Amino acid sequence: MSSPLRIAMVTEYAYPVLGGISEHVHFLSAELAARGHDVRVITSRAPEPTRETAARADALAERDFGYRTVRIGTSLPIPINGSIARMTVDARPLRATRRAIGDADVVHAQGLVGPLLPLAAAQVSRAPCTVATFHTYVEGSKFLYWAWKLPMNHWLSKFDRRIAVSQVCVDSLVGFFPGHYDVIPNGIDCTTFTPLESEADRDPGPPRILFVGRFDPRNGLATLLDAARILADQGRDFRVQIVGDGPLRPVYERQARRLGVWDRLEWLGLLKDERPELYRQATVLAAPCTLASFGVVLLEAFASGTPVVAADNVGFRQVMRDGAPGRFVEPSSADALAAGLGEVLDDPAMRADWSARGRRVALERYAWPTVASRIEDLYREVLDGRTASAPPGAPTNGARPGRADAPTRSQT
Repeated sequence: MSSPLRIAMVTEYAYPVLGGISEHVHFLSAELAARGHDVRVITSRAPEPTRETAARADALAERDFGYRTVRIGTSLPIPINGSIARMTVDARPLRATRRAIGDADVVHAQGLVGPLLPLAAAQVSRAPCTVATFHTYVEGSKFLYWAWKLPMNHWLSKFDRRIAVSQVCVDSLVGFFPGHYDVIPNGIDCTTFTPLESEADRDPGPPRILFVGRFDPRNGLATLLDAARILADQGRDFRVQIVGDGPLRPVYERQARRLGVWDRLEWLGLLKDERPELYRQATVLAAPCTLASFGVVLLEAFASGTPVVAADNVGFRQVMRDGAPGRFVEPSSADALAAGLGEVLDDPAMRADWSARGRRVALERYAWPTVASRIEDLYREVLDGRTASAPPGAPTNGARPGRADAPTRSQT
């Protein structure tokens, strides 16, 4: 049996902030910890938390996920690539990051394009295995990526291996940051996200259209609100449950009132623990996102047996393929989205078929034990390579080749 590893997961995105990367970091860290590894998540403090974020932080602090969280510096929002990224500000970021990493065997940086904290980890890491995971599909803001190209390629040379969550990610990155990428997808917790046992367990009331996502333009909530107006004009009875929040909330609220669909909406805010039940009870997930590197919300729906109507973007295509069920519609088209949702609402037999097929896809391809095993194997491959290449009598758990200034663990 392989010995446990000390793993430092470095990211700008971690609980209580919700989003695709923070979900990935949480579930991967929890799965690795459950296998006996010592996992610490190194992240920053989000400034001025909202009431919901602060309450969620208090609730999460009382739970033991098996890994530790170390916070350094303060995270500030920055607009990039059609979304809002985060960047850590600290008086001495390299020293703080080095101290947090400590004697880790593995440093795994998550979300590399833009945020500074994972890049700082690459500079100061003395771990014998350093890995970077990319979650970004590069589109728009390309001037910034060209500006980052030279320093990023220098920093990326410090990593032993690079992971991308989809081939779409790889294709969009190699023009800026050439090199080999291992494609390992996001995972889904199939023990938390589960289907209803039977239709008799479904709550009474009108059909429910579920939206899950941060309130930024590319996630398409404005398109869904326009589609809700079309469905209402068709005389349909339905509710739209909106899980998410962000600076654009007042804009979307004004749009909903102007369209006359306010009474059909439930603004649920930033939720975590309640999400699995919302998916189970939903009639259909609306995913009108126009730009994605993958599609975690699609996986959550598949695992929950919830049919999906999604905007046709390159990231979602990576998930809805090879037998995965769902309906693609034209991005940013309220008419197309309304038509797709209406088709699902009108066809219970199709919903049942998609539910069963989606659950099967989630279990076979994306369950976290499967995904974590691939990542753990990658760690071991790097570490075994270090051991095999070390000269006789040399330490096997310390300095990385090519890093003359990197001391062995006995020196730290």
